[in-house]
Amino acid sequence: MNMSLAEMEKHLKTLRLHGMIATLETRIVQANQGASFTEVFACLIQDELDYRKSRLTQTRLKASGLTEQPTLTEFDWGFNPKLPKMDIYELVSGKFIREGHDALLIGSPGTGKSMIAKTVANAAILAGYKVVYREAHTFFEDLFEATQLKRRKKISKLFSETDLLIIQQFPVAVERPNISVT
Repeated sequence: MNMSLAEMEKHLKTLRLHGMIATLETRIVQANQGASFTEVFACLIQDELDYRKSRLTQTRLKASGLTEQPTLTEFDWGFNPKLPKMDIYELVSGKFIREGHDALLIGSPGTGKSMIAKTVANAAILAGYKVVYREAHTFFEDLFEATQLKRRKKISKLFSETDLLIIQQFPVAVERPNISVT
């Protein structure tokens, strides 16, 4: 059976094989230059898998609410030399997620907690985890709005079925000693 490039692309589109469509011309050239059928077909399959993984990662990034995608390679360790590097590496590895543990980052403003949280979130997304990242005020607004619109089950499902929920700038009450001024 002989099929034109346009027909092949049309059929691949019908089958929703968009990764193969993107590389089809390259793979045809590869075949015309002597690559075996199985080699070219294996490449097409890998192209599709890569495309789908990339799309899934982009979907997870968008759904997470994460606006930045920092990595450890761009992390400024000189910013706060007191940061516990080994603990941060451990968090970014995702081991605590795999083991079903929680993590809580507490510290003074400007110490790097937000960047660490975003780096952990980004690494988790790239590792295939479902992540939800919200500023505390947005998190509570989402809950309030869902309650008002009678969509509480939907928002509860979103937050409970995630692998990693990060609530940024969560207000933590600090007990202060009583001070009297006379």
